[in-house]
Amino acid sequence: MKKVFLKKSIIQSTLFSITISIFMITMVLMLFFGKTFWEKESVKLEYDLLTIALDVKQTIDSNLHLIPSRQDDVNILPRTQQMVKLDKVVKPLLQEKRPYSVAYYDLEFGWMVSEGKQIESVETILVDLHGASEIKVLNYDYITLVSVPVQLEKGLKGYVWAYATKSEFELGPFTGYSISFSLLFLSIGIIIILIQKFMKEIQHQLEEFSESIVHPETNLSWNSHGLPELEPVLDKIKGYTQELSAINEELGASQRRFTQIMEGISDGLFSIDREWRLLFYNDVAKKYFDKSDEELKMKNILEIFPSFSNTVTYQYIAEVFLTAEPAYFEADGMMTSERIFHTSIYPFEEGITVFFRDITEQRQQQHEMARLERLNLVGQMAAGISHEIRNPLTTVKGFLQLRGIKVTDPDEKEYNDLMISEIDRANTIISEFLSLAKDNMGSTQEQDINQIIYRIFPMIQADANNGNKDLILNLNPLPSLWLNENEIRQLLLNFVRNALEVTPQGGCVIIQTYEDRNNVVLAVKDQGCGIPEEIRDKIGTPFFTTKESGTGLGIAISMGIAHRHNAELTFDTGDQGTTFKVIFKRRNILGKKDEGELS
Repeated sequence: MKKVFLKKSIIQSTLFSITISIFMITMVLMLFFGKTFWEKESVKLEYDLLTIALDVKQTIDSNLHLIPSRQDDVNILPRTQQMVKLDKVVKPLLQEKRPYSVAYYDLEFGWMVSEGKQIESVETILVDLHGASEIKVLNYDYITLVSVPVQLEKGLKGYVWAYATKSEFELGPFTGYSISFSLLFLSIGIIIILIQKFMKEIQHQLEEFSESIVHPETNLSWNSHGLPELEPVLDKIKGYTQELSAINEELGASQRRFTQIMEGISDGLFSIDREWRLLFYNDVAKKYFDKSDEELKMKNILEIFPSFSNTVTYQYIAEVFLTAEPAYFEADGMMTSERIFHTSIYPFEEGITVFFRDITEQRQQQHEMARLERLNLVGQMAAGISHEIRNPLTTVKGFLQLRGIKVTDPDEKEYNDLMISEIDRANTIISEFLSLAKDNMGSTQEQDINQIIYRIFPMIQADANNGNKDLILNLNPLPSLWLNENEIRQLLLNFVRNALEVTPQGGCVIIQTYEDRNNVVLAVKDQGCGIPEEIRDKIGTPFFTTKESGTGLGIAISMGIAHRHNAELTFDTGDQGTTFKVIFKRRNILGKKDEGELS
C-alpha cells in the first residue's frame, strides 16, 4: 500500500503544490519588494546627499569671503598657485566627517576640490548641468551625484557636489536586503519542513488506514485519534468487507463444488462464448484437446484447432448459436475424425455448453457383436446341415472311387477324378463351416508362439518359393501363451496364403512377433496394393471374397480363432500393402490365465 502512495499520492501532490506555490509567491514578493526597496533606498540616498550638499554649501557660503577670486590680485598669479591657494581655503571646509564624498567645483578657476573619492568624468557632469542655478540630481552607472549651486551677487560662483559611487551605495542595502531575504527563505524552509512533517503524519495515518482495510488480519491496531474523521468510513468499509468476504467464500465454495461435479463427469465438457472462446473445460475435454491451460483458456477454439471448422460438431454448434435450441447427435470427429462421439449442445445467454462422450469402442463392440452374430448364425447353419450333406457326399465319393477302378476310357476317368475333387472341395467348405460353429478352442498348452511358426515355416516357405516370392521371419523373444496349436497354425496359414496371393512375384511377406505394452503381437505383412476403402468394413464377413476361387471364410475363421484366444484382430492397409495383426491380451499370457476361461 505504501508503494501506491509513493506512486501517485494526493499527499505528495499537495505538498509539492504547496512548495511550488510558496516558492512562486516568494519570488513575486522578492521582485516586488526588491524593486520598492531599491527605489526607497535611491530616494534616501538622494536625500542624504542633498542634506550633505546643503550643509557643505552653508559652510562655504559662510566662508565665501575667504575663497579667492581672480579680481582679488592685482598681479595675476600663475594658475598653479591659484589652484594651491583655492585648495588651501576650501579643503578644510570639506574635511568634516561625512558618510559620502563631497566636492566643490569653482567655475571661475575651473577647478575641483574634493574630500573622498575622486570624480572621474567632471566634464560630463558640467555638460549635464548646463550652468544650472538650481539643485540637480544626476545618476550615472558608476555614481549618484547631487549638485547645489553656490551663488554670488554677480552670478554663479560654483557647485557643491555630494556624491556616492555604486559600490558605496549598494553594499549596505544589499547586505541588509540579503539578510532579510535569507531569513525569509529560512522561515519558508522551516514552514515547508513543518508542513511536510504534518503531511507525512497524515500520509502515515492514511497508510495505516488503508492497511487496516486491505489486510485487517495483520493490522488491527489503527489509531483513529490521528484522523477521527475516517473512523466511520473504516467501520462502514469493514462491514462491506466482511459481507464481501462471506460472499466470496460462498462463491468460492460453490465454484469448487461446481468444478468437482464437472471434473467428476465421465463425459467431456467444455463451454465457449459467442466469440468461440473457451470459457471452461474439464479434464476429459482437456485430454482430447491435448493442449496446456495456457494454450486453451479464453482462446478461440477455431484458432487452436483450424480443422474443427470442417467437422459436423462445428456445424451443429453454429446452428445452436443461431436457433438457441439444444442439439443431440452422433458424428465422427470432435478434434479428430478417428473417433465417434455422442454429443449434446445446450445454449445459454453468453454461449453454449458441449457435452460429448466417446462411443468409438461401443460402436466397435456393436459391430463386432453383429459380426459374431452373423458367424454364429452361419455356424449354426453349418452344424445343422453339415451332417446331412456329408453322408450323401461320402456315399457318392465311394461309388465314384469304385467306378474309377473300372473305367478305362481316359476322358471318363478325367471326369470321374474331377467329380471326386469337387466332392473333396465341398467337404473342405463343410469343415470350414464347422470351424465357424465352434464356441471354444479345445485343449490349450502353454507354449511359445514363435515355436509354432518355426514348425509350420517349411510348408509356407515352399508355397512362397513356388510363386517366386520371399518369406521373411522377424521373431522377437516372447512370454509363453495359452494356445491351441492347431488353430494357431490354421490362422497363420490363412493370413500367409492370403498375403502370398496379393504379393507380386519378387516381393516378400514378413511374419513378425513382438511385445507391445505387455501384449503379444503376431503380424503378417504383404506387399500388395492394399484393401480398397469401400470394402474394408466387409472384411471378415462370411462368404465375402474378392478372389474367383475363394470361399470368403478364411478371415472369418481366423477372426473366430482370435476371439477364442481372447485376442484382437486388426489390420492396417495402404498403397504399400496390408498388415494383419493378432494382439494377444495380457490375460492370455502365461501366469495370467483366467480360471474357467480357457480349457
